[in-house]
Amino acid sequence: MLSKILLLTATALTSVSALGNAVVSNQCPYDIYLWSVDQQTNPLSGTLIPARTLYTEPFRTPCPGCGISLKISTTSSLVGGHMTQFEYAIDTGLIYYDISFVDCAVGQSADNCPGHEKGLRIDSAEPSCLPLNCPSGTYCVNDAYYVDDPNVKLGIPAPVKTCARDMLGMDLVFRVCGDEAPL
Repeated sequence: MLSKILLLTATALTSVSALGNAVVSNQCPYDIYLWSVDQQTNPLSGTLIPARTLYTEPFRTPCPGCGISLKISTTSSLVGGHMTQFEYAIDTGLIYYDISFVDCAVGQSADNCPGHEKGLRIDSAEPSCLPLNCPSGTYCVNDAYYVDDPNVKLGIPAPVKTCARDMLGMDLVFRVCGDEAPL
């Protein structure tokens, strides 16, 4: 019995250590704040990410199919209508990711969305992970959520990307002010 428990524990640790990271690259000339939220965690305060620095956290799966939202604000408190969200979920060996302006867009404008004035992107060094790119000042509905259900409300597919199956050990880079020079 103990050997089965040790084998299960070793397998679980191997699975966890095989996960990559969510990296937020603040390429902006100003500080931002991040709240890493899931169905079980909702921090009271944000993490400061100074201008031109990186923040890294390991991918996590708080429950099967549950998603993580990295909420980005330019202030130390989350204000409705003024946050950009980078989102990801891991399910059945795949990582799904997107950019969401649902809480900050007004119609086709993302002017209230932190970082959009200098572009937002998600990319990875892993070539199977397709990039999402929303250049500054654009209505990038194919690369970011402007409404909660674009299939129903806009007649287009959801702007969600994924990497090849079992590519969970790589890093995804969420770039705020993505039109600026990389770090």
